[in-house]
Amino acid sequence: MNRPHARWIAVLTAVSAIAAPPAALQNESKTRGSDPEHARLTAMCGGWDVEVTFWFQPGRAGITTKGTSTIRPLFDGLFVEEKIEGTLNGVPFTTLAWTGFNTTTHQYEATRIASTNTIRIAETGSYDEKSKQFELKAEYPLAGDTWRQRTVIQPTSSDAMLVASYLSFGKVPEWKGVEIKYTRKSSTK
Repeated sequence: MNRPHARWIAVLTAVSAIAAPPAALQNESKTRGSDPEHARLTAMCGGWDVEVTFWFQPGRAGITTKGTSTIRPLFDGLFVEEKIEGTLNGVPFTTLAWTGFNTTTHQYEATRIASTNTIRIAETGSYDEKSKQFELKAEYPLAGDTWRQRTVIQPTSSDAMLVASYLSFGKVPEWKGVEIKYTRKSSTK
């Protein structure tokens, strides 16, 4: 076989692999986002008014602010993206999160970043049918310590959610660091 012909076949094979995914992936793409795990995520999509309370240290008073959240589906519901915008002590802040359900590990996975720091938080967890809530956990380095975060997401109705992140580090016991109360924006506004 001559070299130009061999290169042409190699390129054609590579393009075919990209253009025509394996049968398992083709079957999965037909039902993207239609399983209950992904449906739980897309049910949270929409515009929300949020009330965010921060507790920067255990046992201290919280600081509350209002903002907005927009949650939208990505890739036919395989993931959702959330953007929260608000102002804290006169300074605007934004947080972004991407959450999906990994069908291989059977875990929800979330990545969170914010305009207030340089940390990326990667959480994994599950949904509990009895309590009707998600629980995701993470560990990450911050200020010379390993921080642990446990986030509980509880849809309380189709128009309300409650999210709480509990923090701990070193020998400091867990405390509620953030609570977000969501109220779905009316479509008539």
